[in-house]
Amino acid sequence: VIENQIENKIAFIRQHAIRVRIHALLVDRYLQTYYDRLGWFGDPYEVFQDIVNDPDKYYIFKSILAKTNVSKFDLPAKEAYQDFFGVNPISNFKQLFQLCGWTDSCLLEKIEKAISHELPALLSSITKSSEVPASAKTAPAPPPPLPGTCEGPECGEKPRNRWRKQ
Repeated sequence: VIENQIENKIAFIRQHAIRVRIHALLVDRYLQTYYDRLGWFGDPYEVFQDIVNDPDKYYIFKSILAKTNVSKFDLPAKEAYQDFFGVNPISNFKQLFQLCGWTDSCLLEKIEKAISHELPALLSSITKSSEVPASAKTAPAPPPPLPGTCEGPECGEKPRNRWRKQ
């Protein structure tokens, strides 16, 4: 029962991470469209309200769907972003490329790595540990041999090249 709870929590965290990634992509797309449409003489408020009120005109959601690993069922409603930007001014946000460091990877890359590699690995490690019998859990496994060393009876043999005639 406890293992199922842990698996469910990991699955919930992964779903939440997917929603966070899509939200970050959408906000970034709104910002990018805003900065592309903003001119010298235009009113910034009117430009942004036009984008928020009619995102289909600027292909906001379609451009996110064109990205890999984004399902149309994961996208929130367009009205949710009208409410979101009604509460949160656009000046509070930075574009995703501005959140990348010189030595560290970008924030979005970290989220994608967690979604695609780290959380599934954590889930598989839990399922593997539940399949191992109790006696095998207590006995430590021997460490793998170091590269370039040989252990076992076949070490005296020379490696054969199977592509070469002998």
